[in-house]
Formats: sequence, C-alpha cells, structure tokens
Amino acid sequence: MKKFWKFQAKANNPKAGELTLYGEISESSWWGDEVTPRQFKSDLEGLGDIETLDMYINSPGGDVFAGLSIYNTIKRHNATVTAHVDGRAASVASIICMAADKIAMPENAEMMIHNA
Repeated sequence: MKKFWKFQAKANNPKAGELTLYGEISESSWWGDEVTPRQFKSDLEGLGDIETLDMYINSPGGDVFAGLSIYNTIKRHNATVTAHVDGRAASVASIICMAADKIAMPENAEMMIHNA
C-alpha cells in the first residue's frame, strides 16, 4: 500500500508529532483497501499521547471521501494542530487544513477552495 501521508515523532519533543501530506490525496490508495482509513488513524495513534501536531501540506486535493475521513480523524484528536501550507492546499486539501487549530501560510503559498 502506497500512503499519501507520513507521520513521525519530533526527535526533540516526545509530546509532539508531524504529519506530511504531499501530493494527491489518492483514490487508488484509499478505495479497494479497507485497511487504509484504519491505517491512517492507527498511524496517528502510533505517535502516542502527543500534545501538538504540525501538519505540512502541499497537495492539489484529490478524493473527497478520503479527505473528509482525514479531516474527521484529525479533528477528533486531542493534540493542538497547526497546519503549514508549504505550497498549496487545494480542493479537499483545503478542507483538511480546516481541522487545524491554526493555519500558517507564507505569502507565496496558495489555498484554493471551491464548491464540491
């Protein structure tokens, strides 16, 4: 299974984690594999009892149902979440950003929101 996300603990702080969502939120790795939504949740829980989560996003969007599941999973988590838009957060990737408590975007980054 090829994941479109990567979780990791921060080396200098055991109560902090990182999530990288780079590339398309892909239908091909979400559908047809019943384990994948559980795997995303399991990967997040694998960080342990973190207090903060930095989420780095550079995505054109992708499958809306996969994105909504990611949004809901992050929103339910107890950690304080900061979304960092490194390049773009378009379509459903912009929805995932809304799960964060804070969104940070440099001036040259882009967020594109549209009616689904």
